[in-house]
Amino acid sequence: MQPLVFDGVGSAQVYEEGGRLKFLDDKITKVTLQLQFDWDKVMGGDSGYAFHYTAKDLGDKASMEVPRYSDILAELSQGAESEKGTVQFDEVEQGFLTATDGYQLKAPSKYSGTFVAKSDRVYLKDTATGGLTELTRVASAPTAEQYVITADGKITSDVANEGKLITVTFKWSKENATRSSLSGKRRPKPFKLVHRFSLTDDRNGKEVPCQLTIWKALGGGTLDVSQERKKPTTNTLALEIMEPDITPENPNRYAVEIIFGI
Repeated sequence: MQPLVFDGVGSAQVYEEGGRLKFLDDKITKVTLQLQFDWDKVMGGDSGYAFHYTAKDLGDKASMEVPRYSDILAELSQGAESEKGTVQFDEVEQGFLTATDGYQLKAPSKYSGTFVAKSDRVYLKDTATGGLTELTRVASAPTAEQYVITADGKITSDVANEGKLITVTFKWSKENATRSSLSGKRRPKPFKLVHRFSLTDDRNGKEVPCQLTIWKALGGGTLDVSQERKKPTTNTLALEIMEPDITPENPNRYAVEIIFGI
């Protein structure tokens, strides 16, 4: 095989035990594999050279850099538990009350969600000081210290509050949503990682298919879910290389393989 320059990335594939595809991302930015083999010297006599070398445990390091968050990435790196279902969002809105229309909560309709009944609290906000005065929810005929809210989130109050600024805290629900839950006893599970990419043969300019396989990897490191204005967050999934099990695909129990179509 002719030497090749490593200057690109491809797609990352993660397989569960049994071969089921769990994760696929073609927007990865970096895959790192640093193979390290070291010796312990055994010295004796007057010579400055060792007369024997004992192999140390391998210091191989691997990682994958991903510029997008995924609930599956949270599972792989942090042992999070992911589930699909109905979730509730905590929301805060501000607006002005009008005598005819009151104030209509916006988030439920904006995100095709549903207002959660009795989750609301309404405050009059002093525009000069920012102070908040809480109003009391009633079923009908509100006074200046009270408000009424409909099932779809329309708030009305006494005419005395016409044009006043209100702050509303409430919850709304969304069906078929995703939840990532992390406990204090979480543990990531091992998986098989495949990095499928292509390089260029400098002799003829042709594309060379390549593949890195870590037969049994274990996630870890820092999963960054920070949010910063106008700055994307990149996650680095640290990978521990484990001793793999013997399988028909890997009868020799190789830990890592790199193959080239050349």
